[in-house]
Amino acid sequence: MTRLLTIMGSGETAPTMVKPHRQVFERLDAAGGDLAPVFLDTPFGFQENADELSAKTIEYFRVSLQRNVAVAGLRRLETASTLERETAYAALRRAEFVFAGPGSPTYTLRQWAGSPVHDLLADKLRTGGALTFSSAAALTLGIRTIPVYEVYKAGVDPYWLEGLGLLTPLGLPVAVIPHFNNAEGGHHDTRFCYMGEKRLNMLEQQLPDGAFVLGID
Repeated sequence: MTRLLTIMGSGETAPTMVKPHRQVFERLDAAGGDLAPVFLDTPFGFQENADELSAKTIEYFRVSLQRNVAVAGLRRLETASTLERETAYAALRRAEFVFAGPGSPTYTLRQWAGSPVHDLLADKLRTGGALTFSSAAALTLGIRTIPVYEVYKAGVDPYWLEGLGLLTPLGLPVAVIPHFNNAEGGHHDTRFCYMGEKRLNMLEQQLPDGAFVLGID
């Protein structure tokens, strides 16, 4: 049984990430079986260029890794038909490799709430399979999630959302923070997924006892 969790801070479809993606696929290949790889398009499902992002992701895996990765189409669950949702859940259930990346963690959690997605992802880590999550998707993995857009763009005081808690059974009661060493701000502090040191300190004080931050550069 192969169980793999790969967390990337950012650059999930950059040339530099071809090697770690390939290593995941090779380990799954060695275990045998039908990979039926999929990627979840939920994190960027609200964006006007969602079709373009999906196409670029498919092309990246096809050209750089020679893998045909299908889309588990779950962009907006509340408007999807029953058939669309069940088709996506079936693809996710069958897949041995699941990828999800950039977008909005708040939107992602809202779409997945009350759906089978949490249990389907947890099953990969419990019984066999591979999850590769980066950026916004990575933010959802822990017990708490930063609402990045709300805090960094809209000016809401720092607070946590409930995360998926997928790492707790692995002995990691953590809040995953990608983009940990972000330097896009230049003269202002955008480390720690655009929170900066001051807001990260505020967030850390709000974590439950025994929980901690797992930062991914």
